[in-house]
Amino acid sequence: MPDIQLRGELWDNDSADILRWWGWRDLTAPMDIAAALEAAGGEDVTILVNSPGGDMAVGGEIRSMLRRYPGRTEALFQGYGASAATLAVSACTVIRSEPGALLCYHNPSGGAEGDYQELERSAQALRNARDCILEMYTARRGAAGREALAALMDQNIWITPAQALEYGLLDGIAALEDGGEAGDPAAFTAAAPGGRIRLTAAMRARYRAHRADRREAQAKRILTRLRVLANQ
Repeated sequence: MPDIQLRGELWDNDSADILRWWGWRDLTAPMDIAAALEAAGGEDVTILVNSPGGDMAVGGEIRSMLRRYPGRTEALFQGYGASAATLAVSACTVIRSEPGALLCYHNPSGGAEGDYQELERSAQALRNARDCILEMYTARRGAAGREALAALMDQNIWITPAQALEYGLLDGIAALEDGGEAGDPAAFTAAAPGGRIRLTAAMRARYRAHRADRREAQAKRILTRLRVLANQ
């Protein structure tokens, strides 16, 4: 059963390319999961999760990939899983956690500017996004009801695997299934996931210049090669 890594923050494909050029490695993009699933060729796969989440739309896209994958998909939370990372694997055939992993299911957040009408529209948009997340969680057989999960998301705290199991967000805890002692296996802290990497306009511009330089250098190499061949 191939392992597929879902680690670090979740970013769209283009942003992930830029951040990797700047040296960040702990991130996952839809193209990474798509390539890994294609390589798996329909075999059963295990998604190893150690992620604080990130872009909600990216989480939804990865979720759709895993839902449509023809093989059996098992998610295993390792260090921690939060936010969009929990969405990404919510359609897996089985979701388990290592004991001691930290899990967080919370409301979406965003920024807004403008007058009171604009802020009210932004607040309503976030409520609608929250409802979309609840649809993904409650679509899973055995998940707690909408009201219970909405109350959990309102708390915005880390919870233990044992607590997630009670909400029906997990199917099992690895050590318990392997004969470990029952009980609450994790210590947790009431804290929200940290802030995301800041991808600035200057970083994007530098990356575009880097890509342009690479294309120019490649074109020069091709021209040099062609001249050499022409003179032979």
